[in-house]
Amino acid sequence: MATSQLKGILTAMRVFFLTSVFSVQALLGDRPPFYQIEYKGKMAYLLGSIHMGKADFYPMDPMIELLFNSAESLVLEADTANVDISALINKYGMTSVSTDVKTQTLLDNYCDSRGRMCAAVKGFSPWLQSMQLCVARFEELGYSADYGVEQHFLAKNNVRPILELESTEFQFQLMSSFSDRIQWKMVKEAVEVPYDEMHDLVNSWRRGDEVHLSEIMERQMIDGGDLLMIEKILWQRNRHMATKIRELMGAKSTPQPMFIIVGAGHIVGSKSIIKELVKEGGEVRNCWESTCQ
Repeated sequence: MATSQLKGILTAMRVFFLTSVFSVQALLGDRPPFYQIEYKGKMAYLLGSIHMGKADFYPMDPMIELLFNSAESLVLEADTANVDISALINKYGMTSVSTDVKTQTLLDNYCDSRGRMCAAVKGFSPWLQSMQLCVARFEELGYSADYGVEQHFLAKNNVRPILELESTEFQFQLMSSFSDRIQWKMVKEAVEVPYDEMHDLVNSWRRGDEVHLSEIMERQMIDGGDLLMIEKILWQRNRHMATKIRELMGAKSTPQPMFIIVGAGHIVGSKSIIKELVKEGGEVRNCWESTCQ
């Protein structure tokens, strides 16, 4: 459900996308965040993902594809295959919340030429509207969730077991827990974020520029006074997901090695999953600095 998004919620929900329209495979030199983890004698691989894309994102770097092929299980933030999304939307995504005149005017102006799409999301809670608006903006650029990183590897997964670090319901519940003010701020940012900032974020992901990725995501939320948002959406979840990874690696029942995919926003920064794993005794190797195997 990472990595977006572009200021505030858009950073944290991991919608990072961009590639060359004219290439026939991932560009040579693409180095998305990718790590090898060793913990208590077990090994796993951790890939930072983007959740929408194009067909020409793939195949990814041969090392990533090869290590995925060698894995015995696939681990996602949340496994949505057997979840009733409609029920979750009814439970967490249908709360009607009034907004201020300024935000409503901004939304009305944006929707003036997008009447059908905006009408389809109008009844949703603001947090869910912001997600749909963000997706719609990237679809206007030619990107699709069908070509997200998770979907690419799910399509190749065959019979390997799929494990999860959270649950889809947890993610819905988390987003719905924010105040009306923060939820409408999400909507405002989904509409206002410039396309060049989207490109900057995605290009940083492609280069593996983790410092810049962290700056883009964390600094914007902190500068905007959204410490609660960054704590709940990024830092707190990073701690919980790192704990779950250690539990899975230490469990005899877990098919090893695991290939773990999370939004790229969870892998970068001073309080990332990587930092949490190291703090608890894990050995972590950046696969672009020292070849993983």
